Amino acid sequence: MKDLLKRTSLVAVLALTALLAVSVATAGAHRGGPGGKGGPRGASASAFVTEAAKQLEVTRAKLVDAIEKAAATRIDEAVEDGDLEAARAADLKEEAADNLRFAIDISRTRTVAANLGVTTAKLNTEFRDARRALATARINDALADGDIDADEAAELKEELADADVPGYKPGGFGFGGGFGHGHRGFGK
Repeated sequence: MKDLLKRTSLVAVLALTALLAVSVATAGAHRGGPGGKGGPRGASASAFVTEAAKQLEVTRAKLVDAIEKAAATRIDEAVEDGDLEAARAADLKEEAADNLRFAIDISRTRTVAANLGVTTAKLNTEFRDARRALATARINDALADGDIDADEAAELKEELADADVPGYKPGGFGFGGGFGHGHRGFGK
């Protein structure tokens, strides 16, 4: 009974870790990658953006540029709408250029998709596929490291295939700041 409970707990933890790790890493990451500003979390975000770019069949640089431009567009719109003081716009644009997590947080999915010349449905699908690919790699690593056995890996992969994985925006995993949510003095 104890072994079953341990196994069930391990499977649940690994599944949750595999699904959330990519979202959480992206949510907290800064642009950079290994040795860059983001440190280890930046490396995870780098892998995520790189995988999403592969899925979209664009370069990583093109995807990052589309995200950063979408963030700048959102900042400009907020100024035009009176939701953001013009004096803050330049600082926020600089933060979006330096902090990929922030840029994703404030960008709009439809604008990123338009910047890439794809539909929002395609953007979301490819980001879902990128999350699944990285989660599968984590499962494979756990199997290779002996943390789980082949049956557990197969079960996790099956659960992952059935999971409702977020698209471009991870939803409730730490995003949602935007202009009206008090992130570093947003708003007027």
